[in-house]
Amino acid sequence: MTVIGAYDRRGDAMRVNKFGVGVILAASVLLTGCAAGGSDKPADAKPSAGASQEAEAPASDCPELKEGATIDGATLGGCVSVAAEDTAGYAASMSIMDMTTTTRHSPADEAVELTTPMGSVIKIGDESWVKTATSEWQVADPNSTDPIIAGLSTGAASATAMDPTAMATALTGDYTVTGTGTRLGQKVFLLSGTIEQEGISMETVYEVTADYVPLAMTSTADMNGQPLESVFEVTEWDVKQDIVAPL
Repeated sequence: MTVIGAYDRRGDAMRVNKFGVGVILAASVLLTGCAAGGSDKPADAKPSAGASQEAEAPASDCPELKEGATIDGATLGGCVSVAAEDTAGYAASMSIMDMTTTTRHSPADEAVELTTPMGSVIKIGDESWVKTATSEWQVADPNSTDPIIAGLSTGAASATAMDPTAMATALTGDYTVTGTGTRLGQKVFLLSGTIEQEGISMETVYEVTADYVPLAMTSTADMNGQPLESVFEVTEWDVKQDIVAPL
């Protein structure tokens, strides 16, 4: 996932804070685990209707989730992928450095919509459109002289990476079930572990249902002395998202 930008306002002009953009881009890639080779395919997962609140292993060979159990990241990612096969669509949010990006996915249409503090992105297949908070929609142009349009356009290329399945498939190391909670009315298991990427250690808590449907992920890291936390939360699951080309 790419979160676009931080900005300062000087007089009537808005300029992109280059340092802020760099930190947020790096942090968003690292903290979602996308740098470890996550898939660009939108997540296709759905919990079974009326999913049991008890810890039952999914139909695959994935291990049963229960407190104290340990599962390696590769297996966890594979189990999430097995669970991620059919969904009408989903919506989610991600917060990092006091900035929140919301996203909607329509897997059947290969469509993604991102809304950031800097503006919005729509990507359908190989086509992308962007708009700032004050402009009209336009075709994405990474070479635009408007730094915000250029930044949003660059972010459009990786819009589909804001995907809980991509995040799961990038997990490494061991994850231990350290507790349980509730997301979207379903019981979730909290799997805690550490990811090492590009010399940065990230403490990660991944939240999945008993049948491995991914509903949240929280990562914390120290980047050059700056503590960063990324919180990813699914807000709607198996809900059709109508995303249409704006032009």
